[in-house]
This record gives sequence, C-alpha cells and structure tokens, in this order.
Amino acid sequence: ADREELYHNPLHPYTQALFSAVPVPDPYVEDRRQRIILTGDPPSPANPPPGCPFNTRWPCAGDLCRQQVPEWRTVSPGHYVACHRV
Repeated sequence: ADREELYHNPLHPYTQALFSAVPVPDPYVEDRRQRIILTGDPPSPANPPPGCPFNTRWPCAGDLCRQQVPEWRTVSPGHYVACHRV
C-alpha cells in the first residue's frame, strides 16, 4: 500500500503492532490509546514455524495460520496483504 493507505488502514497484525509502538506527541491521546504488545518468541529465520511465520507472535493466530503460509492478495486497489485473518 502507499504510505497514506498504510498509515490510515494498517491491515496486517504486525503492521498494527508496529504502529501502536510509535509514541503520540499528545499526552492526552498517548495515555488513552491501546497498545498491541506482542508475546511469544520471534520465529527463527533459519527454521521458521509451519504456516505463517508470524503465528508464534500473534495471539489471534488460528489453526490455518499454523498450517498454511498465507498468499499475497489484494484487499483494495494497491493494498496487498499476506494474512489469513484479514
């Protein structure tokens, strides 16, 4: 996706987690926003888990995520994602 679409409509769980880690300069907004804290171990690039390589870090990963690598697909013009849950 282009930067505007990605910033205003992050679809992949990892992108959402990355954006939630960016501090907001407004203390009122910063205190009230919800952060996405990733748990689990980062996958080994040399020995990735079966299925989606992100499934070890995302609490919403389902059986399909642990069995099958997601394919890139178009979700809107110019916005692609490889995630079973989107």
